[in-house]
Amino acid sequence: MIQILISNLTRSIISCFIHLRPSVRHTINVLDMALLGAGIGAILFYYLWWFQRLSFASPLLILGCLVALFYGCFQLLGNWILYAVGPNPSQDEVPQNDSPTVDVLIPVLNESFEMVETCLLAVKKMEGEYTIWLLDDGEDSKLRKLAQDLQIGYLTRQGVDDAKAGNMNAALPRIHGEIVAIFDIDHVPVPNYLTKTIGYFADNRVGFVQVMPTFSNDDESWLAQAAIDTSLDFYNPTSKGMDGLNCVTKMGSNCLIRRRTLDEIGGYQVGLAEDLATSIKIHATGWESRYVAEPLAPGLAPATLSAWYTQQFKWSRGVFEVMLTSFSLINQLRWGQRICYAVRTTKYWIGLVIALHLAAIIIALFSADNALLESLNGYMLHLVPLAVADSLIRVYMFRKWRHPSIEASSFRQAVILIYATWPIYTLAWFMSLLRIPLKYRLTPKSKTDSPPWSLFTLHLMTGFILLAGIIYTFSVLGHIPLVVLSFAMSQLIIHLFIIGLWRPTKYSQKMGEIDEVPSVLSSV
Repeated sequence: MIQILISNLTRSIISCFIHLRPSVRHTINVLDMALLGAGIGAILFYYLWWFQRLSFASPLLILGCLVALFYGCFQLLGNWILYAVGPNPSQDEVPQNDSPTVDVLIPVLNESFEMVETCLLAVKKMEGEYTIWLLDDGEDSKLRKLAQDLQIGYLTRQGVDDAKAGNMNAALPRIHGEIVAIFDIDHVPVPNYLTKTIGYFADNRVGFVQVMPTFSNDDESWLAQAAIDTSLDFYNPTSKGMDGLNCVTKMGSNCLIRRRTLDEIGGYQVGLAEDLATSIKIHATGWESRYVAEPLAPGLAPATLSAWYTQQFKWSRGVFEVMLTSFSLINQLRWGQRICYAVRTTKYWIGLVIALHLAAIIIALFSADNALLESLNGYMLHLVPLAVADSLIRVYMFRKWRHPSIEASSFRQAVILIYATWPIYTLAWFMSLLRIPLKYRLTPKSKTDSPPWSLFTLHLMTGFILLAGIIYTFSVLGHIPLVVLSFAMSQLIIHLFIIGLWRPTKYSQKMGEIDEVPSVLSSV
């Protein structure tokens, strides 16, 4: 079975590269080929460890091999293929359009008045003809008056069912523009936003246009900079590669959608990852998409650990839900689109991968079994080349495809933050498998409040167990294989570092949006 799966996968990968457009193949230089070749060699070397042990027919080994195989193929190889594809050549020049009518929608729910005002003032300064609508699910009288003062439309609805998607769908029958532009309130568009985007709808095949999300608060905190770094790979080389396959995914804000497209798919799709679900439905219906890789509407990245965990909990739970419920649409996608959505929906599997590696190393440490530790050390030796190759490929491709306004990054902070978020991603995966619902929540915008200690419970426990395991193994065996020790120590340092982000300031109850996260984590 494994051999058949690998054979089919190999043929698919070869087919991907054979069918690349000539313009795409010309973007691949010698260094690209060398790095990608090294990466493929590293991933085969890594799988060699698994294949040498499958003869034992251990259910755990087979399960581990399948997890490694699927993650490596969908997330690593899938991303590398997108890096090789590169951006769509049609993006070199914005086409001209016959000035379609545009409705600008700004959905809000109990948001900061100042932030809403800043967004609305920026939207009013955009060039072109359009109508602005503030979609207020909170029915805030101050926002109603603000809309009146700024002479923009103000819409409310009965209840808040289906969150953002419900808010959008309630507004659609009450507006009449040919194009719908959407902004989250923390994103501030530049004046020529529409000039840079609306022209792509001159192609009647285009269902939506996604503008690259960027962020302006990198100097606000270490967490804000790290959160921005985690997005750079996806919003630059990965999304440009998706665009090269006419399959960029919707990302919520900074997006324009053809009204006819929304009507055809039955409106905005409902869920925690409503934007991803909507883009899959749009592509499955036959529409194309475009990606504008320019910083046309910078927003705000999470600046606190509470905000980051809240955002990632919602996103990962929503993305996993889409992964598990959208099989009926997969057969309607083209091969390139399947690669794009495989990369997108498996992104948060990194949490499960980290959790499994932590569990394996903890078990090996407390067993103090020299043979088991040596076997795990051999596994790590096969993993290190792949980790190094993937890091080099990602850093190089980011520097090759990034927008000139975005500084180069080593992704060191991003790696630390992603590794520290493994409990959130792992919990979201199992909640998705068990169909445990998660209430829609907004990402907190507070800059001063500290998260409760319950958010750090698993980090504290994991750090303590790793330290105890290292001490125990040394006391029994007198040594630990070098690679195993290095991995254990690096994980210990990361967990302690994240705990060090906690600050003993008063935790304000006004951040009620995240109350469910600590309570869920505390019960695990």
